[in-house]
Amino acid sequence: MTEYELADYTASMMGNFLSALTIYFSVVTAYVVAAFIAGTRLSKVQLAIVNTCYFIAAGTLGLLSVLIFRRFYAFASQVGSPGDANQAFDFTLPLAVLVLMVFIGSLAFMWSVRKGQVA
Repeated sequence: MTEYELADYTASMMGNFLSALTIYFSVVTAYVVAAFIAGTRLSKVQLAIVNTCYFIAAGTLGLLSVLIFRRFYAFASQVGSPGDANQAFDFTLPLAVLVLMVFIGSLAFMWSVRKGQVA
């Protein structure tokens, strides 16, 4: 692969990563807003349906974001001069921790709304 193709592919992967992460945070925001507005009024069946849809959507998008970023990093680390001493830091693990913490935090928020701990 030429240097231009590698740079173009890397830029494309960054765009895909940003799109997936944006959609992930949109899904999380929609879930938190729905939890705040209607969380106490949901029946157990409705809550199970909402949580199942959220698990599937946010889990898939969160995992996809991390995997796309890992792929982006693999190609981005190849771009540059061969003797380049500035090695980029791999943020895959911190990103995965962030995605997981946001996911667990939103579920904890729904739980606190259901238990009446949020005013």
